[in-house]
Amino acid sequence: MTRLRMLPHAAALGAAAWLGGGAVAEARAAPWQWSASASPGYDTFVQRYSLALEDTVEAVSEFDLTLGAEGRTPPDSRHAWTVRPRLSAGSERTRGQLDWEYALRPDGRSPVLRVAGSAQAVRYRDGTGYDLSSDHAEGSLTARWLLARGGAAAWEARASASTLRYADPSELEPRRDDWSAGFAAVAGAAAGDRWRAGLKYGRRSYPDTTEIDRATLGLDLAWSHDPLDGPSWQLDGRSERRRVRVSAVRPSAWSHALAAEVAAPAGALRAVAAASLECWRYDDEWGAYADQTRLETRAAVRAGGVFGPLWELGAVRESLDSHAAGESYAQWGACGGLETYGEALTLLLTLEAGRRDYDEAAGDDPLGALYTDFTYVEVGLNLSWTLSDRLRLDGMAQYLPESHAADEDDQALGFGSLRLGYRF
Repeated sequence: MTRLRMLPHAAALGAAAWLGGGAVAEARAAPWQWSASASPGYDTFVQRYSLALEDTVEAVSEFDLTLGAEGRTPPDSRHAWTVRPRLSAGSERTRGQLDWEYALRPDGRSPVLRVAGSAQAVRYRDGTGYDLSSDHAEGSLTARWLLARGGAAAWEARASASTLRYADPSELEPRRDDWSAGFAAVAGAAAGDRWRAGLKYGRRSYPDTTEIDRATLGLDLAWSHDPLDGPSWQLDGRSERRRVRVSAVRPSAWSHALAAEVAAPAGALRAVAAASLECWRYDDEWGAYADQTRLETRAAVRAGGVFGPLWELGAVRESLDSHAAGESYAQWGACGGLETYGEALTLLLTLEAGRRDYDEAAGDDPLGALYTDFTYVEVGLNLSWTLSDRLRLDGMAQYLPESHAADEDDQALGFGSLRLGYRF
């Protein structure tokens, strides 16, 4: 046990040495605070669909036991460290993960530099239900440096790198390496609104299929205004150019995304209007690469949330305009949600029900329509229930059934997770 507790400490000291001798000296002197946990859990994924006019049900379920620990320096440390090792043994796979984070806080409160890393390895058991998966290992490293945080504006630099390695690479599971770097102007501590405008450049390489290596240049914008009373709004935008190494294998493309939400008082309620737009534009359209534009709008009323539950009811509309035959559709639905954050119970429940109608032009396809109209229901649940000072129950579930105009197209997806955690 002593050796296990010292390994994360040693890893943190090694990373501190990389960042600077001063951080090492403080990391050695600061009293680390450690906690440990054990959590048995059960996860299941179920899919029902029609195959050869017969209902088919596929399910992957797993029981596992996860042992974890967390070590951190005192919250007012100038050089703040957090280390989280985890080991999970399940009926389908064995997983190990180590996450760590370093923060430089000259004033003992707000960080000007954050560096975080993660490493994970997964090994599947013989006869696993994950038939299309192979053993793999992955790692990532991110850094964020904030300058002149005290004024109305500041500069921010970010960098990241990651790698993914499969024991048996394939077309569906290729080895992958990523890196990116970006620079942005952001709102400082004295700014009234939160805003950001930045540029990012990155590259992704596939050692097994270098033809689809790509470089990406992107612009992102964000602006939010959230007063204690009165109207509030949030705006996020992104534009990205993706250039593929060999365009004959996969075409290069532009992608754009814009999301906006406005909320205003309406008596005892708040009226909410939101919209999101996504579009893809390829240099050359062929096969699965077709220009698409997706638009979603939502209108709702919201109430509560100050010291009690927050609920929302509304209507949503979604449309997809695609150059691929038969993919364009229009969708309408009603949606609702409930959130509550209490000392013992935290709950998030969402529900949406509606209908999707595809463009009838698909009927001209001599092979018949690829997609058929359907009604749908989407149910989502997240909960965290504190049973005692040391015991907590966490659960998550999703259910998405579809009832199509052609019965053989009916399908349903379901996912559930339940975990009981004990903190030592």
